[in-house]
Amino acid sequence: GMDYPTLAEWCALEGFATVIFNFRGTGQSGGNFHQLGWAQDLDAVVSWLQGKTEIDSTRIVLFGSSLGAAVAIYVAAHRQDVAGLVSFASPAIMNSRAEPAKAVERMREMGIIRDRDFPPSLDEWAREGEILSPVEWIADVAPRPLLILHGDADDTVNTDDARILFERAGEGKELQMLVGVGHRFRQERTAAAMALEWLKENLLYLD
Repeated sequence: GMDYPTLAEWCALEGFATVIFNFRGTGQSGGNFHQLGWAQDLDAVVSWLQGKTEIDSTRIVLFGSSLGAAVAIYVAAHRQDVAGLVSFASPAIMNSRAEPAKAVERMREMGIIRDRDFPPSLDEWAREGEILSPVEWIADVAPRPLLILHGDADDTVNTDDARILFERAGEGKELQMLVGVGHRFRQERTAAAMALEWLKENLLYLD
């Protein structure tokens, strides 16, 4: 296994300026988990990067796994200043949570919803998944380079989701199914290595 800092160091050693961060409600970040909140967080990070003189602002690539991949698809679709995207184990379709009250309770127990009075509206909190649903946005990433990665041993998100996203995606897309690879990206060296190879081929040597 690997953790994200180790993965970030690996990317940096391969020549990529690399930023990792905790979404709201996780790790050292404050706030409460909600899906569009994660999209706002990633959006803010991209804007912050755009202001850094040491970063080539024409080659900012998003890299997400699972819900983080869904969020990356949404942000790339809404921002033309994102140059490319690697999505690992993204769900294709996100429905409203059937029992949002139970979901919120579970997230309180997990510690990713912290404030007693959050969310102000259960309905709106639940509906954010529908708004974010990757199948609605993936086509808008084109014609920028898009790599869809999925492990065939993923027991959380079905491999069909990768195929649905690939079908819906436009020009510049590539799909790689990884044999024996599961859902947790940071534990999958194969997936990380593939992503880095793809990045080098598609984005390192842009004119």
